[in-house]
Amino acid sequence: MSHESTTAAHGFLSFFDGSPMRTLCFRRRALGAVRSVAGVWTSLSGQHARATRVVLAGIAIVTLSACHGLLDVSDPTLIRDQDVANAGGANGRRLNAESAFLGQTARAIMDVAYFTDEIAFDARLANLGYSDKMALDQRNGDLYAAHHQYDDPHLGTFDWIVTSTSLAIPQVRSYSPADLRGDFLGQLFAYRGYAIVQMAENVCPGFPINDITVDNVSVLSGPYSTDSALTFGISQLDSALADVVDSTSYRYVAQVAKGRALLDLQRYDQAAAAVSGVPTDFVYTSNPNYGNGFYVCPTCKWNFSGMPMGDGEGHNGLHFVSEHDLIRSPSRYMRQRFNDTTVADYASTKYATSNATYTLVSGTEARLIESEVALHNHDDAWLTILNALRTPAGLDPLVDPGTDSARVDLVYHERAFWMYLTGRRLGDLRRLIRNYGRHPESIFPTGQYPLGGSYGTATAIPFSFVDESAYNPKITAGCTTP
Repeated sequence: MSHESTTAAHGFLSFFDGSPMRTLCFRRRALGAVRSVAGVWTSLSGQHARATRVVLAGIAIVTLSACHGLLDVSDPTLIRDQDVANAGGANGRRLNAESAFLGQTARAIMDVAYFTDEIAFDARLANLGYSDKMALDQRNGDLYAAHHQYDDPHLGTFDWIVTSTSLAIPQVRSYSPADLRGDFLGQLFAYRGYAIVQMAENVCPGFPINDITVDNVSVLSGPYSTDSALTFGISQLDSALADVVDSTSYRYVAQVAKGRALLDLQRYDQAAAAVSGVPTDFVYTSNPNYGNGFYVCPTCKWNFSGMPMGDGEGHNGLHFVSEHDLIRSPSRYMRQRFNDTTVADYASTKYATSNATYTLVSGTEARLIESEVALHNHDDAWLTILNALRTPAGLDPLVDPGTDSARVDLVYHERAFWMYLTGRRLGDLRRLIRNYGRHPESIFPTGQYPLGGSYGTATAIPFSFVDESAYNPKITAGCTTP
């Protein structure tokens, strides 16, 4: 194993616990894993249940035995803090944070797609064990929380990014070469700020942003509101902008993420200023090694894994298929819906291969922020900016719909299509509520749910109060809003 790989692995393990590898006991994570195994065990049915239970039993045994010496290793294999107190160790920590960011943001993007109108759901997929994703699609916060009482996968996504950057930043400050240090710090603070802004947009208020010290001591957080989390995220992005030296990529990532947060906070002119200078053709993507969850094999017989595109979902959803926008939301026929064979399902071809990358930040988003700011300021440039994006793509120019409400609808329609399946849609819908006074039932999918019952009323992804409060005494309540 290379030195960088070894130190990256140490950084990964440090996320779970600060003790040396020979006595590594996952504590809360181990308990959460066993509880999760128990939950899955009781929910299993069908022909694969027996084999799956054997695997789950093995996982539980290995997890628990890791805390009782069976998997202890001898001292010569220990990686101690002094072993990584050098440039190689610092780079390993940085690479671990990069891996966490590029890998974990994919989950956030997928959860946003389920929760909003971007992706629909199919009965066959529920039968294959995707019932927690169905709860997201149905906006049923209580059902989703019931699936994740003893783990918190969505919030945990961001925890990993925050803690891995916390471990990396002091190492980089102390040991990275001077000519690389500023850009490495800019990268880490940009990732950290981006993750916190995404957390603020996705998760219901009242969630913690837990952290860790360089000595692997947990720092438990009190509850954050949406505004306080956005403000915290901006502070991290400001650090990125202060530290970065030569890397325009990390600078642009920080600029656009900061503009996005300022837009959420209704600090419109500051938002436009934040994204000024970001080129329209700038794109920052995920790593192809992590793949994506939206790819649907066009030659596979059943295509069970792919979620169908939303197309007017729940009355309010946008028509990502039937508008036939082959540039921004391309699609192809996938199958007839299992629970209603009169309905055709279409798969998105935006991600044409299994390792296609997600767009995480773009110059297009910078222009869309500027358009929304111009509209807020009653500046006709809002429409000019939108058409300047459309013309090079071969899309027909837009015309002014004539009323303030319709103009807002048009700007958010353009945002939805330009940034389809990039993790922005939930933040946009919540901003329509917060900044423009829209009623949730007028913008989220609503009414009768296709798989039975009705859509729920949640307007953000809930965190697991049971899980968070079990080890964090500062969290005494769950979501403070639906």
